[in-house]
Amino acid sequence: MSLLENIKAHEGFSARIYKDILGKPTVGYGFLVAAISPDELKLNGGKAEPMSRETAEEILNLKVTKLRKRVLECLPWLASKPQSVQDTIIEMSYQLGIAKLLGFKYTLKCIEAGDYEQAAKNLRASLLYRQTPRRVEGYIRGLRDG
Repeated sequence: MSLLENIKAHEGFSARIYKDILGKPTVGYGFLVAAISPDELKLNGGKAEPMSRETAEEILNLKVTKLRKRVLECLPWLASKPQSVQDTIIEMSYQLGIAKLLGFKYTLKCIEAGDYEQAAKNLRASLLYRQTPRRVEGYIRGLRDG
């Protein structure tokens, strides 16, 4: 699956605002309402809900484009990695946010070095794995495809 398809499958879709597992208002494909930018909100007529699936896909495309740029600014070495590895790191940052992604220092060093087996071991030992094991197994497959 593509990066966008993976995100949509993992996040699911909601036309209405709901509270995520941390109790934060969320809509669309896992968009924190507080993090919907003005240009993204404009795509939905200036409001967060209801949100059509088509509009949510437009917003997702915009968010992922912005996120990819920011991740590559923080991890410039990532641009030289296979697309599946890049997509895996982008999806991780979508789930976690860039700050938390960057907290996976040793795992990122392993990925930078091309040691995807050690990166997989690190991911399986993480709290993230205990919280979302199927999703992290998908990340591990993405690394191994690289």
